Amino acid sequence: MFSRMSRATVIGFMAVALAVLAMSCSTDKPVAPTPPNTDVTTQTAAASPPSDPGPPAEGIVVEGVTVPGIALGFTRAQVEEAYGDETLWCQSNGAPGNRAFCAWAVSGGGQVDVHFRGPDGGVAGNSPDDVVFKITWYEAVSGWTTTAGVNTTLARENPEAVIAAYPNARVTYNQFGSIYSVVDYPQGIEVIWVLNFYTGTTHIHMSIFYPREAPPLPEQITYVYTIDLLANKVKGKRQIRAWVGVRNQAHLAASGATVFARWTFPDGTTQAAESVTFGSGNAYFEINDVPRGTYILTVEDVVLEDHRFDSENSVLSESVKAK
Repeated sequence: MFSRMSRATVIGFMAVALAVLAMSCSTDKPVAPTPPNTDVTTQTAAASPPSDPGPPAEGIVVEGVTVPGIALGFTRAQVEEAYGDETLWCQSNGAPGNRAFCAWAVSGGGQVDVHFRGPDGGVAGNSPDDVVFKITWYEAVSGWTTTAGVNTTLARENPEAVIAAYPNARVTYNQFGSIYSVVDYPQGIEVIWVLNFYTGTTHIHMSIFYPREAPPLPEQITYVYTIDLLANKVKGKRQIRAWVGVRNQAHLAASGATVFARWTFPDGTTQAAESVTFGSGNAYFEINDVPRGTYILTVEDVVLEDHRFDSENSVLSESVKAK
């Protein structure tokens, strides 16, 4: 009797074990019931909130109209809807706290600056109704290409190709003869090369703006902004050295300008002198083996082709005493 019950008990345990094994191997997992009054869709969205879209890394720029994602004339609200409301920074201009232009990080690297003004054309007011009037992007945003085929990579590698792409643009150069800007006003596009004098590197950015007529060219002038005199001795003999700094209407060094000057000696006699400015815009003068006394250098004229010498706004004379 005992042995039969033991076999029955064993058989019962085996049945239970097989049932448990079958349940564990089943692919149908038990699902916890959804609490009442709970929206499963809302619950999932709350767990994974969507990120701000941000400016795209690539796209077509239509000169004077649009860049990837936004366009001139968009309101601040439309920009934030397209790019998100998380900016790198904003800066005020014309009124405290008006967030006149703001920067967004581009998904592929780099940034885009969006410039706003008020809906009435005045200064921005940090309002959803502020309007975009200029958009600027920087070299790392190399995937933005204009309809003329220009992007920051081309601007870096072949500035002359940018000029060829916009044959009616106004081109300006820096004091070293390198291209500084290509601006096509009727199309509303500009490319700028900014030279950092301290590092020797060039930074590139591009912008679109509302097309307009090109402003009149400024009068081309030269002016003397400094005269530096130094009296010293070389092997016991007195020497007077002078540096005359000349700039143009853009306040850049005027290279190749001929400076006509006159030395005045301690006894009142004079001597004419002339020198041509270097790439730095400085003309160098020197007189040697001179007696003690006060020496004066006076600039009489500066000659550079197609430039007028603005003597009224120039430093024209400087003196030094030789001991």
